[in-house]
Amino acid sequence: MKLAFDIGGTAIRRAIIKDREIIALDNFPTKGMELKSRLEALIGETVSARRIEFVGVSFAGQVTNGTILSAPNIDPARLKNISFPDWIKERFGLPAAIDNDLKCAALAEVSARECRNLFALFIGTGIGGAYIEDKKLLRGAKNLAGEIGHIPFEKAPFPCGCGKDNCLELSASGSAVARWGDLYLLNKNRLSDMLSADDDRSKEIVNRFMRGVTYAVETVAALLNPEIIILGGGVALNNPQVLRWAKNALKTAFRPAADIVIEQSSLGDPANLLGAAGLSQATP
Repeated sequence: MKLAFDIGGTAIRRAIIKDREIIALDNFPTKGMELKSRLEALIGETVSARRIEFVGVSFAGQVTNGTILSAPNIDPARLKNISFPDWIKERFGLPAAIDNDLKCAALAEVSARECRNLFALFIGTGIGGAYIEDKKLLRGAKNLAGEIGHIPFEKAPFPCGCGKDNCLELSASGSAVARWGDLYLLNKNRLSDMLSADDDRSKEIVNRFMRGVTYAVETVAALLNPEIIILGGGVALNNPQVLRWAKNALKTAFRPAADIVIEQSSLGDPANLLGAAGLSQATP
């Protein structure tokens, strides 16, 4: 059995996975948590009760060679700049791996489909992406390829967790919706709330989100030309309008890319966890 974690800006999910099936799942809030000690306690609790062979972590931030570099929506504190595999091996005697959450999701999504080229575009607390070329991840020099949430878009009156003020993530993400809602003193902080509202400020936030989704899809279509764009993440999966925006974006995209298929994740929320468990076979 494998122990998998998905560490996001909102929650930590823990799963026991056997033969690519989740047989146990629970979750804990990320906010206010000292991540290293909490993760150590959760791993210790699990390995004392189960025969675990591998620990895999999907992490919502930048990861290079098993080391967390940064995380715009999480404070990794004592986990940052240490070798996660070495730490787990020393502490628990188990092989382990950690990778960016979207890279984990992309690995799981491509293994569930008959395709060779795929872009995973996930919109949750943040917005991120990962590209599979010929069944293999496109990683870049430091495993940072696919960070679509941090490409320049429209300026915001508040900074991204990375320090810039014009990241796509400041317009098209769950955290962006909440921050714009707070700025405008609205009594709502979710996209679903904004979609059903009739005030001008909510409509502005929705339109900004739609522009961001359109920009992301058009950029991916022209730059990478995948067979399929997989739309996932809690915000995208819980708001069908996001899929419609993504499909409409292809109508204005680079014309030769018009035959790209856009569809929702068939794996849903478990994609990151299944991908984390699959890191035991993935090539870093």
